[in-house]
Amino acid sequence: MVISSSEAAMQLQHRLCYSGSLSNWVLTAEDFMGLDLVVEGCAKPGHEREWRRLLERAFSSSQLSEAEITHFNSISVPGYERIGAPRVGFDAAADAWIIEARKAQTTDEVAATLKEFSGYYVLRLVKCDGVPTYCNAGLYEGIDETSFRGAFLKSCGNVIDKQLLDEAWEHKFPEAATKYGRALLAAADAAETSSRVAHRSFLSRLGLVKSAEPLPLPEQLDIVRAAGRWFIFWGERGHPIRAYF
Repeated sequence: MVISSSEAAMQLQHRLCYSGSLSNWVLTAEDFMGLDLVVEGCAKPGHEREWRRLLERAFSSSQLSEAEITHFNSISVPGYERIGAPRVGFDAAADAWIIEARKAQTTDEVAATLKEFSGYYVLRLVKCDGVPTYCNAGLYEGIDETSFRGAFLKSCGNVIDKQLLDEAWEHKFPEAATKYGRALLAAADAAETSSRVAHRSFLSRLGLVKSAEPLPLPEQLDIVRAAGRWFIFWGERGHPIRAYF
């Protein structure tokens, strides 16, 4: 994934789960919007300082020029290149997967498919914490299989508190991603022995929306732990995380 100055509008899922303590009666962005957590490229050796400078500007909502975006991409290594994903035209497993996915049957169809997708990384064949089950890849533009569907954390109110949930909507540099992942794992461990009481959203308190049925605790724990391991996986490898909503 890359930083983009003009990304296509996304078909976000809108599901209001809980908004925690709202004594100040303020609705925040996560009350209404979906969230995908996107892995940005890590810095190429020797370019760490300028990589960080550009990323700081992008994460602070500064508009990068097309030239700056191109330069950022040139000094970054995408996450999908670093997890050993098989590639079409280089690995038999990737060739077989793309042929089946494209339903190529004849010799000509197979040849055309392999040519069209030559070099494509088949992330779905990778089994690691960096390629999560909780992912919306393929449903809309802007994300791939390395992304995590952060909106699922809204359904985990028995495991994480409002403050920890809010932090999911913040961009994170690698060190912050690792720290956040560890906080999620700690929250899951604590909730396994003494779960939290999930808060109702502000709108549900007013009776304007029907509260969604909470997920069973084991499912909440699985989501939070998967997210924690995912953040640590990418943070420890030097990849920042972009909150995409």
